[in-house]
Amino acid sequence: MKVFISQLFVIIFLQSIPNFSMAQRLSEWAEKPSIGFYYTPLKINRYSYSSGIQPAENYIENTTNIMASFPITAKLRLGAQFISVANKVIREPVDRSYLLGATVQYNLRVQKRLGVYLESGYTFGNLCPCGNNESYSSDTVNHFLPFGFGFDFRVTSNLHLKAGFINYQPLKGQSDIYNWTQPFIGVNYYLFKGYKTPFKSRFIKKSEPLPKDERYFFWEDDRQRKWNIGFTTSGLTAIQNNPTVGQTAPLLKYREFTIVPRLNYWLNQSVLIGVQGTYYHYENNFDLVDPNSRGFGGGMQVRFYPLSFKNSDKFRAVRIGKRANWNISPVVGAELHVANFSWLDPQSAGEKWQYFDFQPFAGFVLSYKQLFNLVWNIGPTIAIGNNNATSPVNGVRIFGLEYNFLKKK
Repeated sequence: MKVFISQLFVIIFLQSIPNFSMAQRLSEWAEKPSIGFYYTPLKINRYSYSSGIQPAENYIENTTNIMASFPITAKLRLGAQFISVANKVIREPVDRSYLLGATVQYNLRVQKRLGVYLESGYTFGNLCPCGNNESYSSDTVNHFLPFGFGFDFRVTSNLHLKAGFINYQPLKGQSDIYNWTQPFIGVNYYLFKGYKTPFKSRFIKKSEPLPKDERYFFWEDDRQRKWNIGFTTSGLTAIQNNPTVGQTAPLLKYREFTIVPRLNYWLNQSVLIGVQGTYYHYENNFDLVDPNSRGFGGGMQVRFYPLSFKNSDKFRAVRIGKRANWNISPVVGAELHVANFSWLDPQSAGEKWQYFDFQPFAGFVLSYKQLFNLVWNIGPTIAIGNNNATSPVNGVRIFGLEYNFLKKK
């Protein structure tokens, strides 16, 4: 609960920075209480440990979420949610878990049809994403810190569509608990037309309409980017999916994370190239001789900004807010890595530089005032030649922060 309260204070503090202006018409997101609903079915191929049947069987997870929220300023909402998670493996009964939570949502764009918001809060319940099996209900209460983002699209004055994802990071619970991510798509229904927000937002001030040429959905930068520095990180978990007959020892659980400093150069406003170093750390619960190890690597990346391809002399992105202090751009690219560390042979870390892999990726870059970037992308890791790949699973997610050095044309 202390984490939730501290996050609420941080977001309220952001409200006091008067950097944005907007048209007089606010969306229902900023003015009315709402009741929201989503239902997310997931179907995954997994081994059924309890039945011992191989090959993989279908694991089905259905999530139902009901949320009520109300605005306290034009950009900030508070709410409460109830989550029901039903897990099922073929030939096994349905296992149900329940969670309750408090949420805080901060909307970066509260005008017209489209809203883009961040969400955090505090959630607790008996859902346990633990060990090597699928998630299940436990006898203990587990606590989570959720963080994610979503989109709110106005269909009518009362009905909005919403979509996004939320990652739940465990704060307290069983020793082998790990985080889980919930994608969602659903609806919000807004009610009480005469509702008044209890606080005025200093973050928004009304102003005269902007010139017509500043109302476009897209925004083009009037500065050039030449250099970019930053760091990214990723975390991975792998488990042993093939227990031997009669095996009673715990299955292998492996965790890895990386820290990657980067130096990038803009060839033009649509193509960025860079070099990077990598620090690897891994641990497992199976190898008593070498339960953890560290390694190092290097690599290169090429990143493309598709919205800038048509005119590579200008940086183009999707505008968030009339002044475009915030903007977002999709990205695609690829990375090439070489390392002295492999998850398949961690005992040899540091002995030789023999592990190579290639990672194509897609994602997005969220920028603030063209200077600070929040980077998120995902892509598979592919081994090169006969060498072992340096990451244990496909779909590696990379998250990072960057700073752009800008100059006027």
